[in-house]
Amino acid sequence: MNSKRVFILTLGIGSGHVRAAEVVETALYDCLDPIEVRVLDALTVARHWFITLYVRPYYWMLRHAPGLWRWIFERRQRKVHSATAPRWVFRLGCRQAMEQLKAYAPHLVIVNEIGAAEIAALAKREGWFDAPIVAVQTDFQTEPPWVQPEIDMYCVASEDARGQLISWGVSPNRVLVCGIPVDPSFSMDIDKAELLAALGLDSRKPIVLVMGGGMGAAPLDAIVESLDLCSLPLQVLVVAGHNRDLKRALERLRRKVTLDLRIFGWTDKIPALMAAADVLVTKPGGLTIAEALSAGLPMIVTHPIPGPEERHVRYLVRHGVGVQAKTLAEIPLFLTQLLGKSKYLAAMSRRERDLSRPGAAHAVAQVGRALIEREGYIDLLASTPASSAESGYLM
Repeated sequence: MNSKRVFILTLGIGSGHVRAAEVVETALYDCLDPIEVRVLDALTVARHWFITLYVRPYYWMLRHAPGLWRWIFERRQRKVHSATAPRWVFRLGCRQAMEQLKAYAPHLVIVNEIGAAEIAALAKREGWFDAPIVAVQTDFQTEPPWVQPEIDMYCVASEDARGQLISWGVSPNRVLVCGIPVDPSFSMDIDKAELLAALGLDSRKPIVLVMGGGMGAAPLDAIVESLDLCSLPLQVLVVAGHNRDLKRALERLRRKVTLDLRIFGWTDKIPALMAAADVLVTKPGGLTIAEALSAGLPMIVTHPIPGPEERHVRYLVRHGVGVQAKTLAEIPLFLTQLLGKSKYLAAMSRRERDLSRPGAAHAVAQVGRALIEREGYIDLLASTPASSAESGYLM
């Protein structure tokens, strides 16, 4: 039997999209056989000028002009823009990604970033490949440029996102609420005493995990320093990721604070660190939030990226699974309050697990399988009860 070929296209603006793509890849191998999967971060093969023109201004605005980025994002929503950039920018800047799509001749294409969705839709429109496209979203809200006629199915994180897509003209039968794909290990039951012993942590002292994503938008060193104002004997685990300058700044900070501070660069131990922690202090990126929900880890969210992450904050607060710290000074205050209310923390954790969708990646894989087997896809829609089709669930 010939293998089915699946091409996962992402755009590595931040590490979350690449991580989510890898989780979907694993789920595809679990659910389809025989199968071949290729994951491509389009930025790794993009022209240098594309990165200069399309990516770096975004990073610059986040660091130096967040209000400008908020204005651009909100205007895009309000005006229902159909693209994040002119098509020629993708056509010329990401031509090699399109060439790889053509050479691979996929039976299915999966995209999980808005620019990647535009690249794939353009490539299909112009004849580089002819295969169904599944759009997998990694935010709890969505944006108008996701709406492309070449996309066959949308796997979204929330009913909010589903409602937005439908309001912009996408058929309800093409939108399924699957959740954000995260590694299943985040939702596994773990013997916490054994885990803490393995990590060299003291079970009698509160454990705080600090994360901020890979784009430098959250000042993790300042956040850690603010935790030193907390009156509790904290054990602080902070993840700097690939940011070497941040890691060096945190190492210098270790000599100034009284905290029991453990510093990590890039690590594959995030599921274990979340399982060990009592509270997460983080910038509210979509994937990090989904991982914390699966782990049942209460959150203090801070320094959201203007636009999408500000909407994440409202989503978390509305569901009672997160608290927003608008200033650095509020972080130790909220942390002291949360750690002093064990029953409240436990209730937050239960609500998070209820809200989480640990099977999201496998739901995406099942959608992919149905699209590859086109008859199965048609049967899926035909056999879906009206109530299920309207709710958008495939679980």
